[in-house]
Amino acid sequence: MNLLAIESASTVCGVALFLDNKLIEIDEINKPRVHGERLPITIDKLIKKYELELSCLDAIAVSSGPGSYTGLRIGMSFAKGLAMAAKIPIIPVPTLEAMNYNIDNNGYYYIVLYSHKNFVFQQRFQNGNPILPISCEVFDSDKLKPLFGYNMSKIIKLSEKELAPMSAKSVGELAIKNFSKWKIHNLSEVSPNYVTDFKLGEI
Repeated sequence: MNLLAIESASTVCGVALFLDNKLIEIDEINKPRVHGERLPITIDKLIKKYELELSCLDAIAVSSGPGSYTGLRIGMSFAKGLAMAAKIPIIPVPTLEAMNYNIDNNGYYYIVLYSHKNFVFQQRFQNGNPILPISCEVFDSDKLKPLFGYNMSKIIKLSEKELAPMSAKSVGELAIKNFSKWKIHNLSEVSPNYVTDFKLGEI
């Protein structure tokens, strides 16, 4: 499978190119508020470097949320534009499942993603599989800051703390694994999963 994967739900801005199910190249940076500028440049560079036509791709994968409200909109817009131009499906990849994909995931634990102020998104997993819906919770800021350092790309497990930076690589690998189940041809059916609406004064 040939696939372009986009990560923009977190502070990570990344694009990964997979050809024949193998990661060929990944270009990403962990820096907030650069997605709108970097994504089109990075995608164009990869396509030109490997002399690809968009129509040679089988799908576009994108981190679908939850996460940064602006980052999700930017990533999803680019992904839908590319998929529409190439007439290929899009694969929305749940952000917390992508964070969970390449870690030691035995037992019960929570994947937690920092949102803003003292709000976090969380989801409970068992042996690598989500068992509860995603929720947005309020954490005590004094407890939250030492755990996350206000970096959206860290998780806390019940038994131990473990770093799991978001990456376009995980988005792509999970998309390939779940291609037949997650692919969507009707792009009007695809939208970011914000989980909750932000209210004025909370941001």
